[in-house]
Amino acid sequence: MANISRTRRIDEQLKQELSLLIRKEIGDSRVMMISITLVKVVRDLSQAKVLVTYLGPTEERAEMVALLNEYASLFQRMLGKVLKLRKIPKFEFVYDEQLEKGNELSALITEAVQEDEARHKDHDE
Repeated sequence: MANISRTRRIDEQLKQELSLLIRKEIGDSRVMMISITLVKVVRDLSQAKVLVTYLGPTEERAEMVALLNEYASLFQRMLGKVLKLRKIPKFEFVYDEQLEKGNELSALITEAVQEDEARHKDHDE
């Protein structure tokens, strides 16, 4: 149990620190539209998957994730200097599709409700 809560604390700490580093170290104004949604560190701290969203144009999404992955080793070194962890994980940045999937699901539900209401309205008349 202690390992799980420790890992979660590390996840949150890395999320906060990476968010700051992204804005500070990358000289591209588009990084302001990047948000880290989740950091998931493996138990031995060797790797961390960093889920991100990008609020800019869809066409730029892959480019922004690639840019983050180019900076991953720099972020690892910089965090090694400021965090009191025995090991800083290697970061893998991945686009988080959950927000889009949630929006698509919400749109489908809204559409189904509207169709249902229209059918009921037709039957009532």
